[in-house]
Amino acid sequence: MQSYYKPTLDPERARAVWKSMQSRIVAQGVVQHVGAVAWLRFVVLSALLAGVLWVTWTHATVLGLGLGALATALLLAQFAFLGHDAGHGGLHRKSALNSLLGQLCMTVVTGMAFGEWYSRHTAHHRHCQDEEQDPDMEVSVVVSLTENAARTKGRIGRWFTRQQGWLVWGLSLLFAHSQRHLAQWGALRQPLRYWADLVGLCVHFGLWFALPVLVLQVDLKIAVLVYTLPLFVLGPYLAAIFWLNHIGMPLVRGTQGLSFLEHQAATSRTITNPKQWDWFFGGLNYQIEHHLFPSVPSFRLYRVQNIVRTAFAQDGIVYNGSGFVAAVRSVALHFRGVAKAL
Repeated sequence: MQSYYKPTLDPERARAVWKSMQSRIVAQGVVQHVGAVAWLRFVVLSALLAGVLWVTWTHATVLGLGLGALATALLLAQFAFLGHDAGHGGLHRKSALNSLLGQLCMTVVTGMAFGEWYSRHTAHHRHCQDEEQDPDMEVSVVVSLTENAARTKGRIGRWFTRQQGWLVWGLSLLFAHSQRHLAQWGALRQPLRYWADLVGLCVHFGLWFALPVLVLQVDLKIAVLVYTLPLFVLGPYLAAIFWLNHIGMPLVRGTQGLSFLEHQAATSRTITNPKQWDWFFGGLNYQIEHHLFPSVPSFRLYRVQNIVRTAFAQDGIVYNGSGFVAAVRSVALHFRGVAKAL
């Protein structure tokens, strides 16, 4: 049975705890902007991606395409992590520079319409695990994240839901494709609002198709393979990161009487892996910390963890930390539980 969270912490006390944590974070310099580091990282990633794409375009053997897809997927993920930080305003003091970097990383490089994506992502943070308002919980047909979503699906959707205990892992191959197309379609539906995304997408398709085909004389079929294959690798990779953040955590019905701190802490799951694996998760394994302090750059969230855990322990607030394997098991059990509820 899907559980709904019931507030237990006085909102005023919760606000005081959050402010105390914020003061300690500021005192440690964690929230200082890192624009120069971010742009250096962008330049290095761009050079690496250009090299990988050139080799893959010009050495399009089965082995070359496979290795190229793997390397490209890992690099695209790093661009997405950097664009995510830019969206939260944690890299520059000026919002225009954050937006520029976000557009370059996500729209131009990965094909994710940055402005459209961030509009939904902001709503996700504000309404996390509220199935009526959290856009990340809106899955139209193939998966049901809640029992209510399963019951409201049509015949095809209910069939998929009954199979999702095993089918969802195969569907993760399409996860990156679906996220890219969702953002692109959203930008196309509101061209005046997301005009910058559309301009960036024109550059994106020019770099991924016009450049190799018209300038480097790469066969169009090869260009299409180089464009699409990495996303089949990127999908399971991103699923291994983002599905663990919230799936299976308690739902909320609105936020009335629920403090910001308790809302974010109760609906998020931090993956307590060894620090040397933070690069794999892009720093977003610290999901509780990220939701409490979204403007902190993801590569600094590890410095926030001890502050949060100490404050939670002092006030008896549950810290939802889990190892990677245990988190995967929880997500799998949740998918199977929703399927069995039909």
